[in-house]
Amino acid sequence: MSFRVLLLFFILPFLFSCYSFTASTLPSHIKTVKILEVEDKSLNPVLANDLRVGVLELFKKNAGSIRVVNGEASADFKMTLLSYSNKPDNYNKADQVETYRVSIRVSVEFYDNVKERFIYEEKSLFADGIYDVQANETEDRHGQARAIEKLQDLIITNALAKW
Repeated sequence: MSFRVLLLFFILPFLFSCYSFTASTLPSHIKTVKILEVEDKSLNPVLANDLRVGVLELFKKNAGSIRVVNGEASADFKMTLLSYSNKPDNYNKADQVETYRVSIRVSVEFYDNVKERFIYEEKSLFADGIYDVQANETEDRHGQARAIEKLQDLIITNALAKW
């Protein structure tokens, strides 16, 4: 094989891996979305805010053609933080906790105000995040962050896939 063919063989996979998909097949009547404050039934307002901020950022990234607004919108995005727990997950031989599991459960409603119907609705969506106290990881910086990241990925993937 010539040098050019080998070079092309190695460069093409890299170029294709740089492509990223954004949800560009959204209905044309949805121009704006309002992402409401997270209703918090877990009594953890910081966690509720972190969830909203994460979903907001991911929504903007994956549905860039839709404008996020604070007022009247073509669609409303509502989340409720249903429950939160932080429990021991794994013990070592000395019966000491090595890892904890943070669990978060939410409900999600994505409502089309123009066609007056739900685009996506999930009554109980769950994600968890494990953190290792032996490695000096903490509940809020590691466990919650991992659970929120999983949850926001699930929420946005499911909501945009339903379009």
